[in-house]
Amino acid sequence: MRYRVGEFARLTGVTVRALQHYDRLGLLKPSRTESGHRVYLEADRQRVRHILALRAVGMSLQQIAALLNAPASRLPAAFRDQRARLEQTQAGINEAIEILSRLETSDCEVALLDRLSSGVEMKDALESMRSFFSDEAWEKWGQHYFNDWPPAAWRALFRDIEASLGDDPGSERAQQLLNRTTTLWDANIGSDQALARAVRDGYGRAWQSRGRWPQVLQRRYAEFKIEEIAKFLGAAQMASWRQRGLIQTYTARSA
Repeated sequence: MRYRVGEFARLTGVTVRALQHYDRLGLLKPSRTESGHRVYLEADRQRVRHILALRAVGMSLQQIAALLNAPASRLPAAFRDQRARLEQTQAGINEAIEILSRLETSDCEVALLDRLSSGVEMKDALESMRSFFSDEAWEKWGQHYFNDWPPAAWRALFRDIEASLGDDPGSERAQQLLNRTTTLWDANIGSDQALARAVRDGYGRAWQSRGRWPQVLQRRYAEFKIEEIAKFLGAAQMASWRQRGLIQTYTARSA
């Protein structure tokens, strides 16, 4: 069966303009009459079905053209990649819906755009920080921790450590602050040792890249003397090992 372009458009539900566009892209190449008119065959109907199906799952016409002209063995990998893209898009949509839901019930209309801007900035910041963590570590710990970083309990601890930066790291006060840090860290992660390792690894990578953190986190970071706090806790940890007679064992294992 042979169809002229208008007839084929009615048959497939695709506009004539779209069919002409498919032709220009090399996505669907009909036959031509001697006078140059497009003529479509039954096989072209199947091709249109495939194009529409791939469009329905979010693929661009350029992607579809490349995929339909490639060996069928490429389809599973292409479908996996597209699923991953859709999942990422869906996550972004869900986050946007959550931000808007929080704001639409606000009674402070003047500040709404500022609050929306802050929410979007934090969403982008979280996406940036996610790259440092495994999927499990991020979902179970990272996104909650950094969304309100630093949480209230950590803010209070940071302020107390800042007030004690001049203390002897081996003093009772310094050791109490070290214990508070350890207890708070463990409470945030729980008893899952595999998760704890994954979180520590991810946080270590994030810490090494702290100079490249998003601006919204950089501003929060600047509220505290984080570098000095980290050095103080490291010195307190070393003092703790010395007090317990573990420093030789630790040094030997590190050598």
